Amino acid sequence: MSVDNTNHQDSEYMEEQAKHIAGLLDDHAQRLSMRTLKQLENGRKRAITAHQQGEGATVNADGTLSQWITWVGHHRVAFVGILLAAMIASFVMLQNSQNAETSDAFLLGADLPPEAFVDRGFEPSLNRHINI
Repeated sequence: MSVDNTNHQDSEYMEEQAKHIAGLLDDHAQRLSMRTLKQLENGRKRAITAHQQGEGATVNADGTLSQWITWVGHHRVAFVGILLAAMIASFVMLQNSQNAETSDAFLLGADLPPEAFVDRGFEPSLNRHINI
């Protein structure tokens, strides 16, 4: 059985306070001077203009490319992109290092000494012995 610990008297009191504050804001908003209203409108226009300039106003016909470019400005998306690039790069480097280890193991485990694979005169002499 779950017990409701909500104090309904406190929540009702807070709701009444919120309604009172909203009423005061509405009341004072109705009494704003024309000068204040004009300043608010100018500020709104400046904010919209600044937002559009910050977004990059180069919008394609369908808007897709510009939306992807603006995502780079967000630090979380950029961080995830850098993290993914680092993971892919480390995976590729790990694969390449494993190939080098395999070739080293082949050289060391072969019947011939490693110097034989580097010696330029060894292969022709080996072919001569095989043809006999």
